Amino acid sequence: MNVYPLLRAALAPIGLPCEPEVYTGNAEEYIIYNYADERTAISGDDDDILDDTSVQVHYFTRGDPHAVKSLIRRQLRDAGFCISATVQLYDETGYRHVVVEANIDGTIND
Repeated sequence: MNVYPLLRAALAPIGLPCEPEVYTGNAEEYIIYNYADERTAISGDDDDILDDTSVQVHYFTRGDPHAVKSLIRRQLRDAGFCISATVQLYDETGYRHVVVEANIDGTIND
């Protein structure tokens, strides 16, 4: 299941630069996202029927991350994702790094 179009559509209304896997721009706030895991959730007749796909959404900011963190979680839920965890980190570059882990079920041919 290709979830990148779903993630792009869900996160676009936030209005920040948003890229799969790597951001190479120079914005002070940005979002990247990636696949974390993809597993067969349901199989039958020797074939996979439904995938459970886990993703990570990473939000980087030098400011207070709480409002955008909540917005990311809401946008993902509205797009059909289930939030499994949210972690907030701080690194020596001065960025706050929020990681939202989520998953979604979908048919294999989506």
